[in-house]
Amino acid sequence: MRYEQDRNSSGEVLRLLIQKMAAHPAAFTPLNYTVWYEYTTGINPPLSAAVSKVLDGGNSLDDKTIEKLYTTYISEFNTEAQQESLQELLGKIAGFTAETDRQAHQFGNSLQAYGKTLKENLDAPKLDALINNMAGDTNKMRGSMQSLQTELESSKQQVDKLQKELQSARGEALSDPLTGILNRRGFEGAAKLTFDDESALAKGVCLLMVDIDHFKKVNDTYGHLFGDKIIRAIADTLKSKIRGQDAVARLGGEEFAVLLTETNLAGARIVAENVRQSIERGKIRRLDTQEQISGITISIGVTTYSSGKSIVDLIDQADKALYVSKGSGRNKTTIFEQT
Repeated sequence: MRYEQDRNSSGEVLRLLIQKMAAHPAAFTPLNYTVWYEYTTGINPPLSAAVSKVLDGGNSLDDKTIEKLYTTYISEFNTEAQQESLQELLGKIAGFTAETDRQAHQFGNSLQAYGKTLKENLDAPKLDALINNMAGDTNKMRGSMQSLQTELESSKQQVDKLQKELQSARGEALSDPLTGILNRRGFEGAAKLTFDDESALAKGVCLLMVDIDHFKKVNDTYGHLFGDKIIRAIADTLKSKIRGQDAVARLGGEEFAVLLTETNLAGARIVAENVRQSIERGKIRRLDTQEQISGITISIGVTTYSSGKSIVDLIDQADKALYVSKGSGRNKTTIFEQT
């Protein structure tokens, strides 16, 4: 097991690392907790050395630094390391193939030589020797080909394993670790696919920008763990209100984006209001006191694609509409209006 501490010792670790985490600007995310846990317990020497180097340099651990530390020293799907493994494997295959090709070329030369010899008048002993040499070379070549086949089969299995791990790594790189929905990079990729498809654009594309109202106050009042629970709840609500071809992402902090395809502005408004009302009616239970907290609301800005616009343009338009929602009382949906 990676983590062998029992409940009591892990509780002591928790008290220590919470104090350490509080002194740094990174959010109290699972990634941040894992980095500090492995650093505090000393179970990951390379990570400990990297964290100590940052701290000894008088630097703080922000979200970007935490993500880099986690990806480099903890994540099982280290894409860079896997790329190196794949290159090493391909190099090994290339070397083995080159050696087999060399032996095949040598075998071909031997066959030509044997063919010339067979045209000579050979007595029985010389013919027997020639046949034995030919049989020996043939067996050697057969062995070489069998070895190559075995090596290729083994390499294929390793490539398949690496490919699966790389696909998982790409999935992690495109997902928000707290909510499981797309992160900014994943959202940009999804948006690019949509905006590269003229037929999809022709069917209507709308964008919702969503922001949690008074989120800092919520964090200050109930704590960051409850704030994280709210973020997850809103992400789950957004996922439940969209279709398979749509995309929902957490762009950072308390801000979300929803890309709706095959949807006109009226339809996007309906989706936005459905989400907003669901959040407003919902109640979220605190983990520490089991108290049911209500009154969490969101503000939404909505815009639609028009010819020549990019995803950056839509984000800017939806952001402006969102700003109007927040500036006029919050807990409402505003449609972007061209000026």
